[in-house]
Amino acid sequence: MPTQPVPPYQLDETTKKNMKLNNIDGSFAVTSDNLAAPYLGLFALSLGATPSQIGMLNAFPNLLGNILQIPYGIMADRLGRRRFLILLGSVWNRCSWLLMAIIPFLLPEAWQVPSVIIIATLRIVIGNLGVPAWTAIQAEIIPRPLRGRYYARRNVILNAFGLITTFIASQILRASFPKNYQILFVLAFITGILSTLTFAQIAVKPMPRKAKQVNVQAKLKQRLGNFAKAIKSNKAFSAYCYSALVWNFGVSLAGPLVVVYYMQNLGGTEGFWAYVQGASIIAGILCQRYWGRLLDQFGEKNIMVKAGVGAVLVPLLWYIAPFAGFGLLINFIGGFAWGGYNLAAFNLLLEITPEENRSLYVGVYNTLLGFATALGPLIGGILAEVIGLSNLFIISFVGRGIGLLLLSLSVDSSNHTPMRWRDLLSTHVRVR
Repeated sequence: MPTQPVPPYQLDETTKKNMKLNNIDGSFAVTSDNLAAPYLGLFALSLGATPSQIGMLNAFPNLLGNILQIPYGIMADRLGRRRFLILLGSVWNRCSWLLMAIIPFLLPEAWQVPSVIIIATLRIVIGNLGVPAWTAIQAEIIPRPLRGRYYARRNVILNAFGLITTFIASQILRASFPKNYQILFVLAFITGILSTLTFAQIAVKPMPRKAKQVNVQAKLKQRLGNFAKAIKSNKAFSAYCYSALVWNFGVSLAGPLVVVYYMQNLGGTEGFWAYVQGASIIAGILCQRYWGRLLDQFGEKNIMVKAGVGAVLVPLLWYIAPFAGFGLLINFIGGFAWGGYNLAAFNLLLEITPEENRSLYVGVYNTLLGFATALGPLIGGILAEVIGLSNLFIISFVGRGIGLLLLSLSVDSSNHTPMRWRDLLSTHVRVR
């Protein structure tokens, strides 16, 4: 039977309250995101956007929002006002949905789509202001021995809200344009503000006074040089970044084009695509407790490697898919595998980054991923026109495999508990 946490892992009242508020904050946040973000491209299309403008709508926010993660990490460590940065970015993120509901319709038709692209880009650029600080705070408010199970349960809650919200949004979209999108954007604003207000109640420890003084007095150039040396000496973090760069490039190379392949090559319909997407969400809900318990026993790296194999196979499954309905199985397998991989990846990032300058480490990591996830779709789109969509899946399969192999061979984790493939079927799981 699983053992219960014992001292020194007993939770005080502040930690219990923080964990509860963190779940509520995430529930409101995922509701806000799922009400609006998945339909932003469709909104732009309704305004007359061209395919190239849709590409810019996806590429600009991804690239610019992540390039600034390093400066944001420096800002969080230098100012020490992490909560302020998080709340500032969060408030703008939510208010941008109100702007999206109003501004495009106040402008001439030629400026409506460009205004959507600009607002969407600023939403991410400013909204990401507190991401490095938020990640660092997560490592502080959730005790290390409980992270696997906690984030697994949290992901179940968030996925459930995401599934419910997706159904609600599909009903609202049946209304006439632009009323349907304006309702979605206003609801996204309201639920997003509730998320911000909830996070503001989480008790966050102030940064040590000594660290603040050092950060303020140190010259930026010297500090960046020292940090660069620290990254090089942290071989686990460096190796993790390299493997993640290759992995995410392989994923983003074909990921955004799956729906195109589904429609054009497999003859799928827009209506059935919603069920295909739902299969992934359902798998993500069902798998969280399973992966969380395994993560607490075998550690982050083991779970990333084992679950990652399933994610590697996803583009290969699309390559051999005989008909559109096969997408249900593919996305269920993919959702189950990605559930474990993403859960472990977040926890491993917290493990291999030191408490000092963690915000800056996270900023470096997110910046590298921003380049990969911005360049991947652009290159993938070009390759698809040259070699065909199906062949692009093979390249994505190889890229993912190389990234996972780099992770397996080069990233060291503090937990060296051996894990065999048959342990995935084990019904007896110990708690670390």
